[in-house]
Amino acid sequence: MQRVQPKYTAAQWEQVSPAFRGLAISTVDMAKSVLVDGVRPADLARQLDVSRQLIYAAVQRVRKIMEEHQVQELVPVMVWLPPELAEQVRQMAAPYEQPKGKKE
Repeated sequence: MQRVQPKYTAAQWEQVSPAFRGLAISTVDMAKSVLVDGVRPADLARQLDVSRQLIYAAVQRVRKIMEEHQVQELVPVMVWLPPELAEQVRQMAAPYEQPKGKKE
């Protein structure tokens, strides 16, 4: 299987990966193969026995999320808080969350 230059490093992927939680695991896995591991979409499509269009759609969906998070310089935060503070943090984060209608 021929490889191409990856678009993102593993570290970049890991930093943004919490934003993929609304996507199907298969979508994320296909996109990671192309964007991080450098697998050619046509080769991946043959390997998985799916259409190239499906691979390109997965890559496009994930790439859009990655670009949005990088442009806005967003970073994931996981902390334990009392309920009233947790609600405040959820409200602060709401504008940066994926719109509910855009999830897979």
